[in-house]
Amino acid sequence: MLAVLLARDLGDGEKAIVGTNSDIQVAACNLARQRQAPRLWWVSGPGGMTNPTEGIVRPAADAENIAVAQAVMDLPLMIDFIDWRIHFFDFAILGALQTDRFGNINTVCIGDHARPRLRGPGTVGISALTGLSRRFYIMMTRHDRGAFVPRVDFICGAGHLDGGTSRTDRGLPEGGPRLVVTPLGVFDFAPNSKAMRIRSLHEGVSLEEARDNTGFDLLVPDQVARTAPPQAEELFLLRRTVDTTGVLARKFPWPRAA
Repeated sequence: MLAVLLARDLGDGEKAIVGTNSDIQVAACNLARQRQAPRLWWVSGPGGMTNPTEGIVRPAADAENIAVAQAVMDLPLMIDFIDWRIHFFDFAILGALQTDRFGNINTVCIGDHARPRLRGPGTVGISALTGLSRRFYIMMTRHDRGAFVPRVDFICGAGHLDGGTSRTDRGLPEGGPRLVVTPLGVFDFAPNSKAMRIRSLHEGVSLEEARDNTGFDLLVPDQVARTAPPQAEELFLLRRTVDTTGVLARKFPWPRAA
């Protein structure tokens, strides 16, 4: 579901980057390439492999991707793209331990940084990607008050910071999070306040459920749309050409499959 929802928003000819633990992100990019965006190209941030395509979803850093990639870029070139070139990448797709009302993300720690309750994988290249890409997507495999908090415990990826124009006021380029996809719905950000709002809720999810599982007040449109479910063509391509070994179904069973 998350791979399909992300894939729908990706455009032909765009340049993307994904991180190490990125099964859903890889599937989304390859599904978009099979449908509306054949000239989209994505690169593995940790490995430099571009468009590895074999019909098997692997972690982006897996060395087996080298043999089926269209190209491989070395680390100095990757660092030049990631850390210095504003808007070189059209988008990144990122997961997080926490995200907040303005789309800031945290993969560092839960609790006080000196004595955290939980330590995450760290920042890696996230700060550069959220700061310099034209946009980014937040992909959350859980939606509860522990993951959606009023303010993240540690900002490692700048979203819209404090809302409004605070992102550009503090020296970052235009950009920030475009969509948040979760097991409950799809969310975007209001144009002026930059606060998170409901774009659509998945079938069977009520407005009360979304609110109860979010640690801040979501903006609610006058009419709450229903997420368009995956089409037969999308599922066919996902299962027969993108994820032929069923990695997503095994690792990320959809909580509402019943």
